[in-house]
Amino acid sequence: MTSTRFRCLGPLEVWDGDRWVSPGGSKVRGVLAALLVRAGQNVSVDHLVHELWGDAPPASCRTLVRGYVMSLRRLLDDRGAEVVQSRHGGYRLNVGRDAVDATCFEDLCDEGVRLRARGDSDGASPLLRRALSLWRGPVLADVPVTPSTAAYAGGLDERRLAALVWRMEDDLERGRPEELVQELMGLVAEHPYREDLAVLLVRALHLAGRRPEALKFFADHRRLLREDLGVDPGPELCGVHQQVLLDERRPVWQGRIPAQTPPCLPDFTGREKEIEHWTAVLTADDSRALRTIAISGRAGVGKTTLAVQLAHRLRRNYPDGQLYADFTGQTTSGAVLGQFLRALGVPGPAVPEPLTERIQLYRSLLADRRVLVLADNAEVEAQVRAVQPGAAGCAVLVTSRKRLLGLESAYFADLDVLEPGAALDLFARIVTAGRVREEPGAALEIVGLCGQLPLAVRIAGARAATRPGWRLSAVAEELRDETSRLDRLRAGDLDVRAAIGTSYAGLDREQRRLFRLLGLLDVPDFPAWTAAALTGAPERVADDRLLSLVDARLVDEIGPDLGGRPRFRLHDLIRIFARHRAEREDDADTREAALSRVFGGWLLLAERADELLPARTVAALRPAAPRWRPAAAESAVSDPFAWFEVERQVLAALVRQSAATGETGYAWGLAAAAQTFYELRDASEGIRTHRLALAACRAAGDRLGEAVILRNLADLHSGKSGAVLDDKIEWADASLRIFRELGEPRGVADALYLCGDAHRLRGDYERALSRLQESVEIARSCGYPLGELHVLQQFSSIDSERGRYDEALGHARQAMVIVEELASPRDECVVRALLGMICKRLGRFDEGAEQLRQAVEVARSFADPLMEAQMLAHLGQLYADRGHPDARRTLERALAASSACHYEHGQAVALHGLGLLESEEGRHGQSVTRLLAAADLWERLQNAYGRARTLGALGEVYARGGDLAAARRTLAEARREYRQLDNEAEAARLDALSRSLGDPSDGR
Repeated sequence: MTSTRFRCLGPLEVWDGDRWVSPGGSKVRGVLAALLVRAGQNVSVDHLVHELWGDAPPASCRTLVRGYVMSLRRLLDDRGAEVVQSRHGGYRLNVGRDAVDATCFEDLCDEGVRLRARGDSDGASPLLRRALSLWRGPVLADVPVTPSTAAYAGGLDERRLAALVWRMEDDLERGRPEELVQELMGLVAEHPYREDLAVLLVRALHLAGRRPEALKFFADHRRLLREDLGVDPGPELCGVHQQVLLDERRPVWQGRIPAQTPPCLPDFTGREKEIEHWTAVLTADDSRALRTIAISGRAGVGKTTLAVQLAHRLRRNYPDGQLYADFTGQTTSGAVLGQFLRALGVPGPAVPEPLTERIQLYRSLLADRRVLVLADNAEVEAQVRAVQPGAAGCAVLVTSRKRLLGLESAYFADLDVLEPGAALDLFARIVTAGRVREEPGAALEIVGLCGQLPLAVRIAGARAATRPGWRLSAVAEELRDETSRLDRLRAGDLDVRAAIGTSYAGLDREQRRLFRLLGLLDVPDFPAWTAAALTGAPERVADDRLLSLVDARLVDEIGPDLGGRPRFRLHDLIRIFARHRAEREDDADTREAALSRVFGGWLLLAERADELLPARTVAALRPAAPRWRPAAAESAVSDPFAWFEVERQVLAALVRQSAATGETGYAWGLAAAAQTFYELRDASEGIRTHRLALAACRAAGDRLGEAVILRNLADLHSGKSGAVLDDKIEWADASLRIFRELGEPRGVADALYLCGDAHRLRGDYERALSRLQESVEIARSCGYPLGELHVLQQFSSIDSERGRYDEALGHARQAMVIVEELASPRDECVVRALLGMICKRLGRFDEGAEQLRQAVEVARSFADPLMEAQMLAHLGQLYADRGHPDARRTLERALAASSACHYEHGQAVALHGLGLLESEEGRHGQSVTRLLAAADLWERLQNAYGRARTLGALGEVYARGGDLAAARRTLAEARREYRQLDNEAEAARLDALSRSLGDPSDGR
């Protein structure tokens, strides 16, 4: 843009740098006028020709236009080509809005109108007077009139007249009626049918003490309207006339029905339930008291949009008017009441100065009326109380970022972000439904990245709508980067960062510090003690500051957790804002110390909760990272399962964040502290979290952390879907090497036991026993009874799988002695299951059933669903062998529970038992289906003994069903499996069965 300026509110003039000059001939002025009317747009030569000559241009018209343009450029000296640019068969006037007096006039009027709407007459008056001072005469007074210049001038004349009316209203309110009478008489003579001018003239005459003239003018004006137009004066003029008749220099209600509510947004969506509910409240047939609805919510959530929509829908229910005030910034209750009183017809001089008198007059005017008041962006209750009418027939809608809990008898509505579907609908209304249908995934991602915040969705939609050639996936890609997301969520005066910044600016110093530090956390939600850990303040003080952030709607309180304690969260965009502020305002040491305290608090609680769990599968090896102790640490984890359930997503997020920030000790410490819970509830989640910690340990060279995580990964391997035995062996061997290197005996014992367990499952008993024997010797030497217990369980399992039931029973009884010493419920279940299965194979069914029933009860009492499913499966198998009436019910429960836990080992045991039961009940086909499914699971789990047992049972079922070929083939495979397991007794039994079927082989 250039410094060239133009004036068209009067004769057309150009500033030449020293003075205002008139362009040369009328045609040059015509060209300039045509370009000014469309400043900043391309104007074709054809349009210029039509403007200059109409429908009869000369043959050389286009050449003449070029000449006029050259003359205009010469007038502008060396700036001519820059200001009057050639563009695509035409020309473009390249000037800013502040370079043309007409657009300056429009901008000043717009700002003045905005201030008047807020009740700021003192701010609006000088702007409107300055705007009017730009006028020097008729628009383009020395330019020949054309259709486009006539329309341009007409629009400006109308705006000038509106500005004059506003200025004269201000003069009346300031007590200068006599000065206005003459000016108004001239304007009324020029515009005889304009009622707003007639109203002002009657008021001015009356307030100037010229009552008879006011009455005579009204009579003359009424006669003019009837004779010329066949109509009577409108209600406002009649109301002023009534005022004059009564000689009252105060407002009369009939004079004005205010309608100040802002316009509705055409793409409003997603709040239908709220609209329906609050419409019912505000239209209920109950006139006993004023109804006030206080809508609160974070910045950008759509409070004003909802209130405006509601106000428009209630227009017929409140026929006496709607008043609107925006309390943003420095707007006072007194200023708002002044605006309201003037809107109700009170002349400026009659508006009392004291606030209490304004309130009294306001309530008097609204007595026995039905008016809806919308108080937008209220900060405190006092602002709302001042504008609450006294009449029961009125209603007040309030919007505020804070919960204005002090408002007496108010209804409170907390507005949250849109549901994903509603947010997507809003986005589609802005960018068009067709683009959303083409890329539904990208559209859903965009509204997700906006956190379903209506303001953010609206801005993202507006940016996408202005770039119709862009793919929505490209818009989503822009928003994925958190460092620039808030920069992208800005369009014109819509700005997410600015909206959040307004709330941030209203906090005190310590509240702002807490808010910034909360933004450092990458967790989905957090407990109250986090505030104290981040800031180092006493918990009671930090709690108060945290609740102040809730009141400011910068932090959400999301209700009590399973333990009844409140939890909190930050909306994603607010968290990004807070983090950006922390990076700017808090040094790196402060940020690192805050995070370290928070990580330390969660680590301490996780370790304490882990200690209270009813199981321990490996030794608790902890990092040296500092801990931070919350005040109520013991009560917080009194129910360890509930605590881990509440914090499981948080712990995974903390492992990711501590790993990413180089806090490796916290990364592996948190993962390790949750390992037992993962084992009991969700091994797959535990493996994912441990893998993150493992990568961090290896990157940082933390050998102890690496060994612990590798050992835990091997332990988390279980009979669940997707478990691969090779992984368990690899992890256990790797941890064993590091533990030996570090000289950590309990870690070595655990790793050897896990190696032995994996080899046992594969049927490699020689290698398994070698590892297990070394493990038990180390465990006994370092006083590690848990390690000894686990090896004894393994010894008992191997003896049992080999058919050596007396030895298996002895090891199981030794294990039970240690279980009783350690009071470990899960290990008690394991040992009782071993005893129950051994007793069954020894023919002691009642004793075995009792052991398994006790195991089920122990698992159930300690809320261990995985172990309960396994115990039920073993009990059901025993029942099936004995023909017990509860066999089917028990096995079906075991199968359902194992499936719910994705526990394939339990499923295989239950399916095996159901297969035997179906066979006993004569359902051969169903029996085969069950057993084949069980065999497939055992193969996937690489469990050699389980597969051998199921194949043996399947062979017997085939034989009973008469399918001798399938029976021989299956029994032969089972015999091979048993011989590899060194279980000659079972292999011999299957040999005998095969020979009885006429198998020609010798069984080998």
